[in-house]
Amino acid sequence: MIRGFRCPKGKGDLLFDECLECAASHENPCQFDYPILSAMQRNIREEAGLSVSSLLNCLRKVALEARIDIYLDPSQLYYAFRGQLFHAVIAQAQSDGAICERRFERSVAGIVLSGHPDVIYPQHGKLVDYKSTKRIPKDDKPYANHALQVNLYRYLAMPHYEVDRLEIVYFDMSEVKRVDVQVMGVRQVLGWLTPRLKNLKAALDGGKLPERVTLEGLWQCDGYCPFTGTCWPNGVPKPSELKRREEARTDAVLKAMGRRPK
Repeated sequence: MIRGFRCPKGKGDLLFDECLECAASHENPCQFDYPILSAMQRNIREEAGLSVSSLLNCLRKVALEARIDIYLDPSQLYYAFRGQLFHAVIAQAQSDGAICERRFERSVAGIVLSGHPDVIYPQHGKLVDYKSTKRIPKDDKPYANHALQVNLYRYLAMPHYEVDRLEIVYFDMSEVKRVDVQVMGVRQVLGWLTPRLKNLKAALDGGKLPERVTLEGLWQCDGYCPFTGTCWPNGVPKPSELKRREEARTDAVLKAMGRRPK
């Protein structure tokens, strides 16, 4: 669990109250003032059950974060905080009838899953999510994990609202781009969701930690996770090296099943 900030100016690990007390003195040497630090703390959501965002994250990271108290440099929370600022403005500017930041819950395989879609327009059967990104997609295709996220939100909202249109609004510091998202069938959503949900639930209940990320998620280990040293004590492998490992593991399984020559 995130317990506080790791001082970027060498004061060590500080509980949130300790860090905010320092910032309130206006004598703190770091670049983060009290309102920013306080808002970043408030932006950390602690939800009952499991959330869509946790399932889209590295499952091993989510499990470790639940087991171990951690302290993060403010810069590690700033990106999410900046995006939340924009979301707050958008929520306040919505038209009448829009459903903003409502929390939906649904039981899957006996496990409660929750999520907060940014906005639903019931009269238009449309769900929209806003994404602050470093790189807006160049074509008209959303990033795969974002497309999956809005489909999971749609699944959670289905008992309450009929949604047949999904859209992601990407924005950076210079432009905005709206991208339509293909609607996934319920069977396809549950095929991805159910095993992942069971895996994470078991880990959060004290069971075996999920496996380390595969090649597709290796980018998360490059400065985006406080547990990189725990998962990769000998250093994060290069993508080419991890690819060779995964191919060798697949070959070994296929040979054991008699599907490839020895």
